[in-house]
Amino acid sequence: MKDKNKNGIHDHFDWIINACAIILPFTTLDQLYLIYVKKETTGVSALTWFLYGILSIPLLLYSIKRKDLPMILLNGLWVIFDLAVWVGALLY
Repeated sequence: MKDKNKNGIHDHFDWIINACAIILPFTTLDQLYLIYVKKETTGVSALTWFLYGILSIPLLLYSIKRKDLPMILLNGLWVIFDLAVWVGALLY
């Protein structure tokens, strides 16, 4: 078994978490495609996506404070993607 990191979690689990942190926000790409390419915003709530983006900011700042790279990536990407959906919902 591999060595544990400072949090007592094995390295292979860290790899999974890092991969999820990068991949998870990209689940929003279909929404961005519909908005920016097809210009379809039916059923998209600008308020909801704005709140997703804004409420991700404190999580991002906390992740930065904790120097937790997977969470920095996750929350940073969420802020970008959520606010991009919000802007698209306002534009179209």
